[in-house]
Amino acid sequence: MNLPSTLRKRIEETIGKQILEKCWQKDGTRVLIMMPPIPESKFIDRLPQNEVLEGMNVQEKEHQDAYVAEVILYRCFEEVKGNYLVIHQLEYTHMQYSAFLPKHLCDKMRCKKGAQDHLCHKRPDEIEGECDFVVVGYCFVAIFEVKGLAFQGREVENIKYEGCCNSARMQRKRMNNLMKSIDPSVTIYEFTVFPNISTEEVDEQYLSDETVLFSNDLEKLVWIIDCCEAFTPVHKICLRLLRYKLSCSLLGLWSMKQDNKWDLADCSLSKCLKDTDEKLKRALVTRKSVDEAKQNESERKKKGKEKKYPKNAEMVEAPDLFKDYLKISCLTKDQLDVFNSNDRFLWVDGPAGSGKTIAMLGKVIQLALTTPPDKQILLMITRHILNSTAEILNNIRKDLTCEIITFANRVGYSNRPETLDNATMLVLQKLSDSTSKIILLDTINAAKALATTTAQRNTYNFMKRFDYIFLDDYQQLIDNTLSIYKD
Repeated sequence: MNLPSTLRKRIEETIGKQILEKCWQKDGTRVLIMMPPIPESKFIDRLPQNEVLEGMNVQEKEHQDAYVAEVILYRCFEEVKGNYLVIHQLEYTHMQYSAFLPKHLCDKMRCKKGAQDHLCHKRPDEIEGECDFVVVGYCFVAIFEVKGLAFQGREVENIKYEGCCNSARMQRKRMNNLMKSIDPSVTIYEFTVFPNISTEEVDEQYLSDETVLFSNDLEKLVWIIDCCEAFTPVHKICLRLLRYKLSCSLLGLWSMKQDNKWDLADCSLSKCLKDTDEKLKRALVTRKSVDEAKQNESERKKKGKEKKYPKNAEMVEAPDLFKDYLKISCLTKDQLDVFNSNDRFLWVDGPAGSGKTIAMLGKVIQLALTTPPDKQILLMITRHILNSTAEILNNIRKDLTCEIITFANRVGYSNRPETLDNATMLVLQKLSDSTSKIILLDTINAAKALATTTAQRNTYNFMKRFDYIFLDDYQQLIDNTLSIYKD
């Protein structure tokens, strides 16, 4: 068996199959699968808006706008209801692409071998192409290429727009060929999306292309996907086979790295959040800090032309507290504003990976260090960072202790009212008896405690017990509370 066919079999039958079995609902429930579970945080540092930028900042801003455009579309896909698979940032090497199309043609612009058709000659580990979003339905595949172009009233905007459309067309064609190699009978829809441009901003000549979507059209994205499903003719007998084969192949390609290695953990939400938290803890929030982290000691000592980086007015030096206890050297202005706020009630809204938890931990540490010993802090956070947070908070100062309070209703016990009421009484008693400065309660247990009849009668006293209350994930608390009521 030759190398391309061996690699293809590994992608489809080993990697893709395992991911699909991990994510798919075996009971037949119609559910949306998004990979990755959250958008990867590429640009935590944001260049200032509505300012004239020069030099490297112009190119950097274009990259950031493109990323923001992808996040906008990602959030729109989250509203889609039904049994669809949505894959974001599908990137593949020449070797991986050749596993499906062994003799594909070169599409390099101004190739040294000339303009005549010839076989692709990229290096095996060289990136062959990428697709911003691919949607797999029961009987169709939809390809979405996203462009972050934003009009600023310049004469060259139309030229840039046409260049973006041509670039997207090439990417779409490459993905189309890949899909047809997996299943020649599949129906494919292609779209180029400009989330930062409205229909009112473009010349009328560009509005006739129905494969191009603007910011106004994103309101109809759910309808567009449903139409793709409804108007695609297909024989029922091949529905399951078609969907399964495509899903395995695409998930396998998405998960595989440049070196052909892969990790099933990449599909989990907790892994995505941990990766983002790690970037924040290591202060990998600017282009410069990321590059420096990649360099080893010998590379740093080499003398050469110093690389210039764009100055980012949105990044500020972190207060000493963050440096001393969280090992973070810089913050965004938004994070610093949250930390410096003295509001009695503060609502912080932002996507996963935007630094909300880091700002909150800084505030918790500040209060722990500056308030009287009898003032207690309750922190409700997600379970996957419970122990790591406790480790940080227990090392602030010897006389400041942090305690984790667990719910007595163990996994496997029923959610019957009497069982939950008894467990709630125990956890409320633990909270009342604790003398620790900081108390941690994970949001799932908090939901159970607050959802019971006992807690409803004691919620006021429960909240009044603490001088400061922090909730890391309000949505998870609500979702878990509602699930208990549903049970």
